[in-house]
Order: sequence, then C-alpha cells, then structure tokens
Amino acid sequence: MGKLTFIIAGGGTGGHLYPALAIGAELNNQEDVNIHYVGSTFGIEAEKLPAMNVNHTLLPIRGLQRSFSLQSLGRNALLPGRLLSSKRKTNKLFNDLKPDAVIGTGGYGSALPLYIASKSEIPFFIQEQNSYPGITTRHFAENAKTVFTAFPGVDIYLKKKTVFWQATRFGETLLMGIA
Repeated sequence: MGKLTFIIAGGGTGGHLYPALAIGAELNNQEDVNIHYVGSTFGIEAEKLPAMNVNHTLLPIRGLQRSFSLQSLGRNALLPGRLLSSKRKTNKLFNDLKPDAVIGTGGYGSALPLYIASKSEIPFFIQEQNSYPGITTRHFAENAKTVFTAFPGVDIYLKKKTVFWQATRFGETLLMGIA
C-alpha cells in the first residue's frame, strides 16, 4: 500500500481538536501517512495548529448560533457567505490532496469535509468522544464507514450499524477499513 493521505477535521473546542491530533499521531505511528488537519478560524485550532507546525487548513466557518441576541443574529446573517467561502476552500483542498479517507471528530469544522467526502464517495470515519453525539456526528453517522465512540451506548443515538467502542483499536480498524 502506498502512502495514504488523511484529512482529519474537527474543532471549535479542545474536545474536538485534541482527539483529532491524537488520531493523527497514532496513524503516524502505524504507517507512513500524509495528515492534513482542517478546522475553523474561530476555534482553538486557529491558535494551536499553526504553533504545532502541522499541515492544516482553517475554514472561515462558524457554527449556527442558537441563542437569541443581536450578536447571534449578526453572526447567523454572515453564515451563508462563510459557508460558501468554506465550501470553495474545502473543494480546492480535496482536489489538491485527493484524500484516501476523511476522519471527523465533530464540531462545525468537520461538517464540510465530511459532506464533501460523502458526495465524493471518499470513505469517512467519525470519532465521537462525547456520551451524547453532537449535531455533526448525528447527521453524518449513517453514511460513515465506521463510527468510533468513547462511551458504550452512544449507538442508540445514531442511525449506524457499525459503531466501535474500543478506542485502543482505532488506528488498526481504520487502516483496515480503507485497505
């Protein structure tokens, strides 16, 4: 098998970013791989990824604001433009990298890469570290090749048959899933 290229997408908070970094490190330990991280210019990854000097792309995307305030209304008004700009940037990234697989760790930073992977028939995987899956995970889980969870019982919230609750086997199971 030649060198595999992975896009690992997730962010907004450390709860999404640090699992992405751990997955990338594990994949690097097991194979000679090309890892490219994707996140948001508004999340913790905007500070952490450049400081780590890793391959990354930051999208100008921000999650839907669910509170009711002038600030939230203003941010939501900007969402369509940010979404369009982020989609263009993500399409270009996919065309340039031609990833073998995409891994989403949740958050709004992972939604577009998972969407484009699903439309491009690129295998994608989801790692859900919460006991109750977020919106992005719930939306994309059904078509993911595998969903990895940190807690037993998360599968009751997902429309997916292939759910693994065995984090120590993540890298091995993932690599078998694309081979």
